[in-house]
Amino acid sequence: MATTSCDVAIVGAGLGGCFLALLLARRGRRVVVIEQGPAIPAAGADFLKPPGLRVLARHGLASLVERHGLKRDLIRYYHDGDPIQDCRFPGGYVIRPYRDLVETIYARCAMEGARFWFDAEIDTIEMDGGHVEELTLRDGRRLRPAVVVGADGVKSAVRRALGIGQLSIPYERLMMRVATVPLSASVAQLNRLYFSSEGRLAYFYPIDRERARVFVGLPPEEDKEVFQDGVPRLLDTLKEFVTDSSDSFNDLLPATWIPIKVSSLRVAAYHQDNAALLGSAAFACHPMTGMGMSYTLRDAEILADVVCAADGDHALLDHLLHARYEPRGLAHRELIDYGDALVAGFRDRDAYLRAFREDLHVFGEAEHVRQPELQLT
Repeated sequence: MATTSCDVAIVGAGLGGCFLALLLARRGRRVVVIEQGPAIPAAGADFLKPPGLRVLARHGLASLVERHGLKRDLIRYYHDGDPIQDCRFPGGYVIRPYRDLVETIYARCAMEGARFWFDAEIDTIEMDGGHVEELTLRDGRRLRPAVVVGADGVKSAVRRALGIGQLSIPYERLMMRVATVPLSASVAQLNRLYFSSEGRLAYFYPIDRERARVFVGLPPEEDKEVFQDGVPRLLDTLKEFVTDSSDSFNDLLPATWIPIKVSSLRVAAYHQDNAALLGSAAFACHPMTGMGMSYTLRDAEILADVVCAADGDHALLDHLLHARYEPRGLAHRELIDYGDALVAGFRDRDAYLRAFREDLHVFGEAEHVRQPELQLT
């Protein structure tokens, strides 16, 4: 097969990959996005907090994303059934199913001329020293890019090819499962996140005007017993610490519970020569922070600026990635540490409130200009 040349090859068509493709295509770069699945990935968070919305607003996308999403400005936290904190988000946050959100940006990519290759699994990545020369797919297609971005998740093929070290630590003391259920009145009213002294977690929130997501986290020994015995045992467990969302309990009986592996991920470097990492190929934090997607959008924005500023000059590209993209690791590490602190302290009410950082939870990194409104009860 003939070899296709492009300015930027992006491996992975998740939120970060699609948003980066859009920004680059808008500036006239020839972009090819390689996705091993048959369509836009479905797995991902449903939340865009204020930092992510600010990024989208800078590129004329905020209203498009918000149009079919749910806008909210409050999350209520409970411990052992009692409300302990209301966290307000000035300007609000958006809830929208992950695939729906990414497909909205993907549709704009097609309008700008970015090309997507689905069902495109990488076979080999040919290197010349530390420089990526060519990508060969399992079906024989070959792609020769000037720049490569690995936005291909925690098991990134690009990261492996670059030989960049990683440290992945699973949150083994909290086994997470998720179900999609009909929307109840309590969930339609308010997002509620419950913790217990026994190390349990439950989160109830809407994803549209008819459906809700329910996340449940249990200690591993309890998770095995509860889900082996079936949903009635789960309901008995939830009734011990979930108070204001009991109208959802009957909807949990027929629900399908999907297990979720949750780990933190830290990498030794964010780029090498003409290749960079993005999204969960570069970092992963506990979902309690609610900020992973927002940080990824900002990362993609910085990467787009760097690639366009280098304009094909490999030496300048490497310099700019060192100067402007590698420092993102500082913000990511702060967020990962914050997620670790939340998950380590949620059994204890006072420890959780001490660990809770309103600046990171609402505004993200150093962009916040004022403290959010917190109401402690």
